[in-house]
Amino acid sequence: MRRLEPLLVLLGYTVGSLVLIGRFVIRAPHDAVVGSFGGDQGFFAWSLVHWLEVLAGNQSPFLTDRIDAPMGFNLAWATTIPGPALLFAPLTALAGPLVTYNTLAIAAPALAAWTAYLLCRHITRDSLAAILGGWIFGFSSYLLGQTLNHLNLALVAALPLIVLVVIRLVEQSIRPGRGVLALAGLIAMQFLIFTEVGATATVVGSIAILAAIAIGPSELRGRILRTLPLIVAGYALAVAIISPLLLAALLHPNPINDRIRPDLYPLDLKNLVVPTVITWVGGARFQADSLQFEGNLTEQLAYLGPLLILAALGGIWRWRHERFVWVIVVTTVAAIVLSFGSHLTISGDEYWSMPWQVVTHLPLIQLALPTRLVVYAWLGLALLGALLVTRRRGDRLPWYAARLGLLVIALICLLPTPRADLWRTDLETPPGIQDATATAAIPDDAVVLVLPYSFRGNGMYWQALAKMRYRMAGGYSAAVPPRDYLQFPILSGFYNEQLPANPRQELLRYLAFTGTSWVLVDAKHPGPWAPFLREAGGVRSEVGGVVRYRFDPAVVQAQVDGA
Repeated sequence: MRRLEPLLVLLGYTVGSLVLIGRFVIRAPHDAVVGSFGGDQGFFAWSLVHWLEVLAGNQSPFLTDRIDAPMGFNLAWATTIPGPALLFAPLTALAGPLVTYNTLAIAAPALAAWTAYLLCRHITRDSLAAILGGWIFGFSSYLLGQTLNHLNLALVAALPLIVLVVIRLVEQSIRPGRGVLALAGLIAMQFLIFTEVGATATVVGSIAILAAIAIGPSELRGRILRTLPLIVAGYALAVAIISPLLLAALLHPNPINDRIRPDLYPLDLKNLVVPTVITWVGGARFQADSLQFEGNLTEQLAYLGPLLILAALGGIWRWRHERFVWVIVVTTVAAIVLSFGSHLTISGDEYWSMPWQVVTHLPLIQLALPTRLVVYAWLGLALLGALLVTRRRGDRLPWYAARLGLLVIALICLLPTPRADLWRTDLETPPGIQDATATAAIPDDAVVLVLPYSFRGNGMYWQALAKMRYRMAGGYSAAVPPRDYLQFPILSGFYNEQLPANPRQELLRYLAFTGTSWVLVDAKHPGPWAPFLREAGGVRSEVGGVVRYRFDPAVVQAQVDGA
């Protein structure tokens, strides 16, 4: 039974994930996605198909010309999740990108919980404590928040395993060669899910190692120092594995360098004790307070609740004489402090400066959003919660039951809301896009403008269903447009339908710059574009719920030049 325990625990976590978040889409995995924001899921679906096309030899892995025509985009800085996309390529080819996306989204909390359970079990040697510790991490407000629409940030199951392998290397309970290979594979996989998480894990992991050296007894300090070459070797091998990604990121221009504002996404101190609407208990009641937090719902990830904080403090008190627990405390506190960003924020107001600026100049860190570092605090809390209920010799049953009850109630208070609108988004894909009749006439490599534009519509998903045959004027690779597009006032109309003074002429300028020869408009969301597209010379047709306008780029350019 002991050998089957990990598999049974994984099964239990998977059932929990299906019941809590997966039940809303399980009956229609082809037509809906886990989460509440279609733009991000559309990009992940695009990414899954992109890697299929890479495997088929039809696309370049990291430098694509399929979006943001005519410049293209450096995907090494995007969230294309190459590791999972390649692993699940057979499922994508067989069932389509939405099924793969939903599978990964439902699996993310369960896998994170399971790997945290393995780490907790190794440290506590207590199965029940490890199961509860795993649940803390896998079904934390961080994991649940990111599962809404940030698949790249929800797939963090490698993090507890990296810690476990390092601990076993220090303990010498794993052969050095095997440990180095395991460490390299896990680090590489985390980078191949999202470079930001791989980079921040390096920073927080370094803090943990330094804390262990400073706090630990001399014998442990010596073993850690002797293990450092093995850790370096694991990282070196991981870097070799992911070198194509790193070279593309570092040797080619970063297309989002001035398109991301990390300072807009700090952790609000009140979020530690005030839930957002994602939490079932108290989320609706405290919604007015949580609306004051910076960022959006998927970046408000730190709700612990008073009971979990009390449970963590209880775990610290029970093991206060063991130095390893203080390493956990230091690392957890450091992660929370870094999550605050450049200033301590309370109810949206900034106060004292914080040490975030110290790490922002490190490679691959400068664009990291500070609030996301709370994931490492959640792993520390999982360990402290497990330590609270770990049975020790001489434990009295009433006290054990009280500790266990406290932790279970704390976890109940963190359960996600049952609101279906947060956990399911229907993608209204026109039949002409689904069966390709609306895109069949478009020549390969032609430039297409899809309206609604960027994250306002599903253009990335449409292009994915067309297997990337055409290029796109725009797309959704980041929340703001490329710098080269900012010269066109028509963009404000694309995003919010605030038309410039001369919409026809501005539309022509944009079409000429991008080389657009086709415009596809979702017939259910036509916007104000029909008269301007006709006046600009577009030849109109409608197929399967898609209004199409065909342009001759030479004629468009002549109109711009003659203006």
